[in-house]
Amino acid sequence: MAAIKYVFYGTVQGIGFRAHIKKKALDLGVSGWVKNMPDGSVSAVFSGDQEMISILEGYCRKIPSAEISSVESEPVEDSDFNGFEIIRD
Repeated sequence: MAAIKYVFYGTVQGIGFRAHIKKKALDLGVSGWVKNMPDGSVSAVFSGDQEMISILEGYCRKIPSAEISSVESEPVEDSDFNGFEIIRD
């Protein structure tokens, strides 16, 4: 099992980006969370099979209406996520 934290920058809020990620994550069996950040970016943690995480990360770069300017990623300690959640603060 792997867990990776991503931060997506660009036009990623107000376009259904988080909902697209959640749907695809559930389809791929990836758990974790996604949330909007105050600076306009979207942060997410994907946990599961490394190949499925890579597929999900690639999918995020192609979400309709999203314009990704950059992506940061770093491994994180694997947590026991139950499903995939959109965090709304």
